[in-house]
Amino acid sequence: MKKASAIIIVCLIIGCASQHSSTATNTLSQTHPEQSKEDASQIKQQKVFYSNIDDAFNAMTHHLDKLSDDAVKSAFDLAVAELKKDPAHVRANIVLFKAHLYKANEDQVVEQFKKLIILTPKVSEECIELGTIFAQLGKISHAIRQFQASVDINPSFIPGYYNLGRAYFMKRHYEESIKAYEKTIELAPKHYRAWNNLGWIYMVKKDFKKATDMISNALEIKPDYAVAYMNLGTINLLQKKMDDAEKEFKHYIELKPDDPEGYRNLASVYQQRQQMDKAIDTIRKLLTHKPDDLIAMNNLAVLLLSKARYGESVRLLKTVYNTDIADKKFKSEVSKTLAVASFHLAEALADHSDKKKQAIQAYEDYLEYAENLSEEVVKQVEDKISALQ
Repeated sequence: MKKASAIIIVCLIIGCASQHSSTATNTLSQTHPEQSKEDASQIKQQKVFYSNIDDAFNAMTHHLDKLSDDAVKSAFDLAVAELKKDPAHVRANIVLFKAHLYKANEDQVVEQFKKLIILTPKVSEECIELGTIFAQLGKISHAIRQFQASVDINPSFIPGYYNLGRAYFMKRHYEESIKAYEKTIELAPKHYRAWNNLGWIYMVKKDFKKATDMISNALEIKPDYAVAYMNLGTINLLQKKMDDAEKEFKHYIELKPDDPEGYRNLASVYQQRQQMDKAIDTIRKLLTHKPDDLIAMNNLAVLLLSKARYGESVRLLKTVYNTDIADKKFKSEVSKTLAVASFHLAEALADHSDKKKQAIQAYEDYLEYAENLSEEVVKQVEDKISALQ
């Protein structure tokens, strides 16, 4: 599939991914289901031909990046046929937009986006579908208008208020977001996601008591709601309540053992307690689930450096440094840390007569990876190398 990187409208998910349902009551939520590579491959290999616009819409909005060219063409053809009968058909317009996005048709994407903006859905569910597309594109003001329209059409429409809460939060309009979530809860007292999101807003406002109460309500409704444990852990971490933070992050890891964020936050607790061995063990567990996580590898290397385990630190940092890293600032930080670790390793090895070659290599690594060394420092290191030769 062609990449649409050059398209003027930049597609991005802000904060939380959208979660869709076949009943067209889409909501912006905390999590979305991951699909296995095997499943994605099967979708790609199948020649899919849709019999109706609803099936095409669901496929194009749920997993566009996993569809075959034939599947997208089938959806496109259905949308074109539907729009000949009804140019204002919301789902058909969205399918057409997604198809142009898939094909990286820049002009058509922009043109179709303009058509999406002027659509006026007649039912609340269609407002949610259109608003969700705008939110995914980062066009939050357009999304808010659609979500507001959904509750104007139906003042008891729960997904409309929930999505308004999420969209206002994205715009940092916290008071409007609170009102929208409170209305969601008024209509649906057991809406645990609304309770959780309301708690998150109070956390941002630094009202930690209210934040804890709101998120605890979410857990009373759904005790296995992993996101709530992560959020409670974060609130406790911000208040330096390390024991409570540790407990909540461990709960999260029990429910989401494959998610690196739980381990990352738990390691942060141990670091702040100066329990470096526990932090190291936690990051190692993270890497068993995500062995190519460069940030985790870098963090582990820094922890090992703090424990004077220079050889392990250098090996890890070289692995990270030699990986293709687009973030120049991150690569520079890795280089600086690698230089420090290499120098300490060289100094440790230089005292052992049988490890002079390794010490020389470590000093040379220091000169290679350190940035902006003065001539005096370079001369001192070169003298150390000469003394070992």
